[in-house]
Amino acid sequence: MASMRPNEHWTFKGLRPGFRGFRGLTGLALGLAVVLMAVGRPAPAGTEMPYGHGLLWQIDGAGPAPSYLFGTMHTADEEVTDLAPPVVDAFAQARSLSLEVIMTPEARMSLAFAMMLSDGRTLEQVVGPELFERTVTAGRPYGFGQDQLRLFKPWAVMTLLSLPPSEIKRQAAGEKALDHRLQETATERGLALHGLEQIDEQISMFNDMAEADQIAMLDATIAQSDQVELIFEEMRGAYLDQHPAQIFELMQAQQTGFDPVLVEAFTERLLDERNERMTERMQPRLAEGGAFIAVGALHLPGESGILKLLEGRGYQLTRLY
Repeated sequence: MASMRPNEHWTFKGLRPGFRGFRGLTGLALGLAVVLMAVGRPAPAGTEMPYGHGLLWQIDGAGPAPSYLFGTMHTADEEVTDLAPPVVDAFAQARSLSLEVIMTPEARMSLAFAMMLSDGRTLEQVVGPELFERTVTAGRPYGFGQDQLRLFKPWAVMTLLSLPPSEIKRQAAGEKALDHRLQETATERGLALHGLEQIDEQISMFNDMAEADQIAMLDATIAQSDQVELIFEEMRGAYLDQHPAQIFELMQAQQTGFDPVLVEAFTERLLDERNERMTERMQPRLAEGGAFIAVGALHLPGESGILKLLEGRGYQLTRLY
């Protein structure tokens, strides 16, 4: 298959009717793939994961005013996007908003190109006919046809199928994920916007994976595709209970079928390394004071989580929600 020209098969709003929600998936698919694939490292028996409970933390000890760290869930579910009063109050005091990545039309275009095969092969040729047939079957509840799926790299399909069909439908209907809503609100208020990462850095975490590893993780994802809605509901419940440590526990229960060595390497790259990077890059915002920093909730807890890293730098942390 020849390489595609821009807009030959897709636009910002989607890759044909079945992909109307593609624009909203730009950051969302990457975030939820981390949740579903990075099964985490549970705390040793008899111990409790550091900062395992709580989604909103006040940070003192740097700037002239306190800053706030909020753990998000990358979904358009209305119970998640309906922010609790403490979160609303903290956001109202903010002078700036920092997100994992600031989504722009240029960032969406970069992601769209990165997700697509560009070497003349189709997904069927990359993964083989048996796995491709299973991929097509798993994609039907989402409205993804085989001609559409053939365009994508294995990691891209893996991220799309890590989301429940209900979330795809919310996005296709124009509902916006929590992070997107925060960005829009901040823009309306004239707040300074800062990205803790660049879109190319997020893309590289998937794009640089060995093709064999992409295929293995797609295979394991499809093997659990009939449980995606249930997993999402359990994860949503843990989030609404302000309990990110419980999300780790849920992911640990879904580890069957994944190569432990691959999972460990994936977790290291998608959580631990990014926690270090984002903690470092939020320092200027904390020094300014009045920062509202929103990252996926799984980046907060644990020995290598952002809260523990901030504690190690001498900040005072107070749970607000």
